[in-house]
Parts: sequence; C-alpha cells; structure tokens
Amino acid sequence: AKLVGAGFFDADLSNCNFTGANMSQTNLEMSNLKGAVLKNAIIKEAYVSGATKMEPKDIEGADFSDTYLRKDQLKYLCSMATGTNPVTGIDTAESLNCP
Repeated sequence: AKLVGAGFFDADLSNCNFTGANMSQTNLEMSNLKGAVLKNAIIKEAYVSGATKMEPKDIEGADFSDTYLRKDQLKYLCSMATGTNPVTGIDTAESLNCP
C-alpha cells in the first residue's frame, strides 16, 4: 500500500497489517501501533512524537531511516530489529541507529 504523507494523527492502528507499505512522511503523532505488523514497511521521515504507542508486533525488514523516535520507543524497536528492507536495502537495526 502506498501511504506516503498520510495522516494518522491520534488513530487507533493497533493490530493493523502494514506489511510492505510505504509509509514515508506519514503523521503517526499520538497513534496507537500496539501489535501492528510493519514487516518490510518503509517508514522514512515519519512524524512520530507525543504519546505515540510505538509497540508493533513485527518490524522485520522495516526501514525507519530519518524517523525521530523517543528513547523508550527506540529501545523497544531495537530489541526486535531484524532483517533488511527488500526495497531500500537498509537493515532495520541500521535504520534505527541501534547501538
């Protein structure tokens, strides 16, 4: 799905399946992504701030390049970061700048 620039402000996206979606430059401010599947998704330059619940179930191959995340969000995502995005060729952990 092509969701470039989409607005999901304060949206309940829990358990949604965004496998392979291009979510670059989306507004995810205050959204609930608990249990969402972001496998192979491209989430570059997304706006993620406020009380965004960034606890997806699967981020294998997701590319989060240039998306600013809070420390708690980053810690959670880095704990499960695996794979390489098949479109951008970027490793998930690298896109998150995991330690």
